[in-house]
Amino acid sequence: MNKRQVYFSIVLSFLLVAPSLKAQEILTPEAAVSAALNKNFDIVLAKNEAEIAKINNNKATAGMLPTINITTGDVFNLSNINQQFTTGQDVKKNWVPINSFNAGLNVNWTIFDGMKMFAAKDRLKALQDLGDLQLKNSIQDVVAQTLNAYYEIVRQKQYIKAITESAAISSERVSLSQKKLDVGYADKTPLLQAKVDYSTQQINIVKQETALEQAKINLNTILGRDAHVEFDVIDEIVVNYLPNLQTIKDTAFASNYSILSAQKNIEIAKLQHKEIKSQRLPQINFSTGYSFTQNNSKAGLQLQNRSYGPSVGLNAVIPIFNGGKVKKQMESSAVQIASQQVVLQQLKNKVDAQILAAYKNFIFAQKILTLNEQTVKDAKENVDLSLERFRLNQANSIEVKQAQSSYEDALYNVILSRYNAKVAETDLKRLCNDLVK
Repeated sequence: MNKRQVYFSIVLSFLLVAPSLKAQEILTPEAAVSAALNKNFDIVLAKNEAEIAKINNNKATAGMLPTINITTGDVFNLSNINQQFTTGQDVKKNWVPINSFNAGLNVNWTIFDGMKMFAAKDRLKALQDLGDLQLKNSIQDVVAQTLNAYYEIVRQKQYIKAITESAAISSERVSLSQKKLDVGYADKTPLLQAKVDYSTQQINIVKQETALEQAKINLNTILGRDAHVEFDVIDEIVVNYLPNLQTIKDTAFASNYSILSAQKNIEIAKLQHKEIKSQRLPQINFSTGYSFTQNNSKAGLQLQNRSYGPSVGLNAVIPIFNGGKVKKQMESSAVQIASQQVVLQQLKNKVDAQILAAYKNFIFAQKILTLNEQTVKDAKENVDLSLERFRLNQANSIEVKQAQSSYEDALYNVILSRYNAKVAETDLKRLCNDLVK
């Protein structure tokens, strides 16, 4: 087997185990993010929740507007009448039809309720703002999840490339070992070991293809589309991020959506406290309307009674004592405010720790990446030299296999460190809301 045949064999085997990579749509990271923003189920649900909060933010829900009702009724009765009058006249009649009809227009308006309605309107506005913040936070999380899933596919794809490259070395070892066996320079052991290594790598390629397909299914699920959609991704993970720890911290504490949501929850708790406190103040209600009533009877004192006309009224409810219910509610509300403040501080500490951890992970991954990139160069040079020495019968197959294993490990390590750096970069950008502007 000559060198041209070796490379032809490797290319052919790669095409056989990876046919799905041909003629497929190239999905870019930007396109993946765009698809997630449009169809991801978590984002769709968060949008619906934000829309509900927006719909509920109105004066009617807060109790600031009057209620207007039209009431009407028509009642028909059959009654037995037995009436005695001072004049000595008696009226006795059975099954007398009596009809009562009424209609009215009523307007009721609470014009003062201890400022509860204004606190309620402010709370509804705060809930709408909270819904918007939670939507934006959900978007940041989904974008981070999308990018991590995307670059996981790139990582699996690069692993296949690394195994394929190592398989080419094993194939070269097979060729050289066969030639040595043919001319009597070596026994069959190196040839058999090289064939075993080559077969193992072909199996590993198939396994890696399975991992690649699973990663694609995962990304399709995140994007909210059919799991069977075929696509390809870019070939490299580019890491050119230059983070500044203090800038990231300052940005995160000022604009992190989780922190802003916690602050909004404190505001909502305080407004709820005001609503409860308003129950201690008087409530003044205004009412007006127009009514019409008519009663018809075939016997009795009144054969017909009709009344109609407008009405207007003003009433006040002044709370005196309700068993201490409001007091207990206010005490409970005060504890709730304190709890929300603790949650905010806890969240700030958590975000600070997450930023520091992600920053250190990024810096460490960058350092390891630099070292691994140099290791790959050295390992590649070493394996080339070992193959050449093996070709010249100056090295044995064990030395070549050792150099090959070192090179394969170096390739794996550089791919993993580049992926880890990208994940840390994504996490840092998520914490300071830099993934989606």
